[in-house]
Amino acid sequence: MSFHVLIVGGGIGGLTLAQGLRKASISVTVYERDRSKEDRLQGYRIHVSPKGCAALHECLPEELYDRFVATSGKPNTTLGFYDSAFSELLTIGDPDAPEHYIDSFKSVSRISLREVLLSDLEGTVQYGKTFTHYEQRPDGGVRAHFDDGTHADGDLLVGAEGVNSRVRKQLLPEAERIDTGALSVSAKVPLDDETRKLLPRQLFAGSGFLFGPQGKAVFLAAHEFRTRSSVAQAPSGGLLLDNSADYIMWNIVTTWDKLGDREELERMDGAELQQVAFQALKGWSPQLHKLIARSDLGSVSIFPLKTSTPVEPWQTTNVTLIGDAIHNMPPTAGVGANTAILDARLLCVNLIDHVKGRRTLLDAVHAYEVEMVDYAFKAVALAMRNLKMGVSASPVQRLFTKTLFRFFNAVPPLKKQMSASMMK
Repeated sequence: MSFHVLIVGGGIGGLTLAQGLRKASISVTVYERDRSKEDRLQGYRIHVSPKGCAALHECLPEELYDRFVATSGKPNTTLGFYDSAFSELLTIGDPDAPEHYIDSFKSVSRISLREVLLSDLEGTVQYGKTFTHYEQRPDGGVRAHFDDGTHADGDLLVGAEGVNSRVRKQLLPEAERIDTGALSVSAKVPLDDETRKLLPRQLFAGSGFLFGPQGKAVFLAAHEFRTRSSVAQAPSGGLLLDNSADYIMWNIVTTWDKLGDREELERMDGAELQQVAFQALKGWSPQLHKLIARSDLGSVSIFPLKTSTPVEPWQTTNVTLIGDAIHNMPPTAGVGANTAILDARLLCVNLIDHVKGRRTLLDAVHAYEVEMVDYAFKAVALAMRNLKMGVSASPVQRLFTKTLFRFFNAVPPLKKQMSASMMK
């Protein structure tokens, strides 16, 4: 049948959907506001879950999934929890767990993943296209308008343009995105022999959380390639935009009032934010201070943590949403990108059913929206729960959390049960 999909936004979700539709021989065009694929180089890593890997495998041609695996880093198979002195509270997972082609966690650079997802889409992705609004056509189709005066017609419009989605604002103006009052200060540190001496062994098999006083937490995650890279060969732009050198990422998560004036903080450069980090973690582990001192200053950044609010069921049309365009969440559950990938896979499967005559277009889109809203806003709730736990300033809650973690760590059967639940 003649069927064409318009995707607004060339991020992870939109490109995964485009690849899946192309693989199924379904006509699709992606409209991206950036002028070229190099305009949006996002420098941090993504933790892809087994479910996310399975969804990518289903959407990508085999050779592109092979490339995704080949460019990923060593898998993260553990999760560690520590106090501010770097004393272990709880470690779950298996540092010696074997890696599987699909069914295992993978760590991948955003830059590398974007390169994979853009592969073989020449002519499918149109750059320099800023979406303004859509209109329903008398023939049952949908028309997307762009700020250069052009438009495009299709049978389905998918808003995949992220947190400031104009498609969402027109389709679901009541769908709010709110400021949580929390923020993250982040940076990359070259992962060389000196850096390795500063960290517990567990962090080279997974990620770690440090719970400190006064509503502050630190997240650490290594991105280590399968063969050791030389940090000395990092490009002139520094580690932020490098996708070839090993590094460890640190994030301080707290609320704005714990650090100072928000407007002043958002104007600071990397060196100034590094000093803010030192002050924020005064009294924490000297090893952590040494780690932050080794940061690539060009990678130090600060950003507010925002989230989306659950939406009530809406009337399904030939316009829908995926990824951050509908369920933006803070990174405190590590599932934002995975959820966008799952969206793309689910919508793709349903559209294949439509093209094969097994369901109408509206039935296919409605089934996607019902299932997506259920799992996606559960993920949002998990991310918010983790964020609140991390920034809680209550000494009683902090003591309870640490005591509980130490208890589970000391009782193997309980630790095994908790490990299975959290890793799932």
